[in-house]
Amino acid sequence: MRTNVVLDEAKVDVLMRLTGARTKTAAVARAVDEQIRREKLRRLASMLGKVDVDEETISSLRAAEATKATRLFSQEHPDER
Repeated sequence: MRTNVVLDEAKVDVLMRLTGARTKTAAVARAVDEQIRREKLRRLASMLGKVDVDEETISSLRAAEATKATRLFSQEHPDER
């Protein structure tokens, strides 16, 4: 989507240096992505203590993920068993 926005050029220059972005568009896109990520984390953190967690289910999911990771690694690296 194309949008015209008035931004402080000095701040955009700092953003480009800090992120390593080569273009202003890339720098702004990274900043938007980062803000979205932070807001999602903030909302998730606000749910702490408000959600019932089934520890047994979480443990079984972790075990399943570990098994899957081991299987995938073995398939990708058959000589390292």
